[in-house]
Amino acid sequence: MASNKWGKRYWGDLGERVGSTFLGALLGTITLTSSTPVDWGDQKAIWATLGVPTAVSLIKGLLRNMATDEDAPPSASLAGVSSDT
Repeated sequence: MASNKWGKRYWGDLGERVGSTFLGALLGTITLTSSTPVDWGDQKAIWATLGVPTAVSLIKGLLRNMATDEDAPPSASLAGVSSDT
């Protein structure tokens, strides 16, 4: 039985990957601010430190799933790890 590559498992996989990328960037930024002041009002700085890595993670996961066949297990991973377990 073929699984829906855009189904609930795929979106859960992608959400976990994008969310963990955002949290990693946020924690890195918070750690950096303990020694170097960061202007949280500077939208360009926020986009560069939080938005760009998060957007790259999202785009990578979407492109990976679009590049696979309909019969392939759903996955947001370029390493071929399947969310269909």
